Amino acid sequence: MAGQKEVITKDLERYQLARLEGFKQENERFKKGGIVFAGDSIVEFFPLKKYLGREKQLINRGISGTDSNWLLAHLDEQILALDPEKIFLLIGTNDLGLGYSVSEVFNRIGQLIGQIRNNSLTVRIYLLSVLPVNEDNRYADKVKIRSNQLIKSLNDNLKVLPGAEFIDLFPHLVDEEGNLATSFTTDGLHLTPDGYAKLAELLHWDL
Repeated sequence: MAGQKEVITKDLERYQLARLEGFKQENERFKKGGIVFAGDSIVEFFPLKKYLGREKQLINRGISGTDSNWLLAHLDEQILALDPEKIFLLIGTNDLGLGYSVSEVFNRIGQLIGQIRNNSLTVRIYLLSVLPVNEDNRYADKVKIRSNQLIKSLNDNLKVLPGAEFIDLFPHLVDEEGNLATSFTTDGLHLTPDGYAKLAELLHWDL
């Protein structure tokens, strides 16, 4: 129902920890200097090689249901151990879904960027805007308490964070009413293949 917060179930927690364990095992086999995409389910479900090509080492470090708290706690295993050349970071929608304020999310994402930058002065960090949602009632059970007003407020704050290059995806994904376009979403929150194709179109210049 609309107005409800997200809930991290025990099953989801087990899944998150299992995926993180897989990352730890993978870290040794990846060459240093790759391109890491990190974040939540929108990143996890992004078929990077399909849409962005196989020429470069693209590493998907998305985990469904995670927020900036999670990423802060697991930054080493999820990102830093790979010593990447570039990081594309998409995080924040689950923070809002869990009921955190814009200022809380902004501060934590700032901490994330600061910790990454402290680890490497040369890594290029691309901070992607939080994506819009579709607020139509048919999607209310998935979108929950998220709103485009909150998302836009968060993005306006994220634009000025030092240490990262901000990429504003939001205006390229909305319809004339300001909602995530139906052609781009499966459930008001997650993306369709067309949605991912649009993301790739917007991001490939920075690879």
